[in-house]
Amino acid sequence: MENKLICAVTGKNIFEIGNGQSETNYKNMEIKRSIAKKVTELIESGVTDFLCNAEQGFPLWASEIILNLRDARIKQGLSSFRLHIVMPHEEQANDWNDDVHERFFSVHENADEVLILHRRFNKDCYENCERFMIDQCDVLFTDDESYFAAQYAELHNKRIVVCKESSDMKQIEIG
Repeated sequence: MENKLICAVTGKNIFEIGNGQSETNYKNMEIKRSIAKKVTELIESGVTDFLCNAEQGFPLWASEIILNLRDARIKQGLSSFRLHIVMPHEEQANDWNDDVHERFFSVHENADEVLILHRRFNKDCYENCERFMIDQCDVLFTDDESYFAAQYAELHNKRIVVCKESSDMKQIEIG
């Protein structure tokens, strides 16, 4: 039987990151490089499954990077890992611009599994989604240690990996 090491991915959406909505500005590109580096380290440490809500911003970027790394490993004949999208509600991307909307659905098409927790938006659906992912995981990967998800993970003795721009990347070991 295969041992699973599960990583939940949560973080700020593009509006909360505060570097502007342009994904190609220097700071956002630096965050993406940091995500790729840290995801690679997580894979090398044995992560077999990633859970992510693919919210625009950090979670969507991480989902795209995870899929790219997974596909590259498969092409190289290396062992792979799985991406599970956990949607807080069915209409999550309805109001997004066309480009981000298409990327969101591309991630869904290429994920190993998509789970929808709520049919419609409700005031608790995003927190419920994060709780669900953290309850299932061994490690939380996030871009903000003060974020609700990090506090919830710490309360439940989960390992927390925090990713910011490369010069400010750090890891917090809990438990």
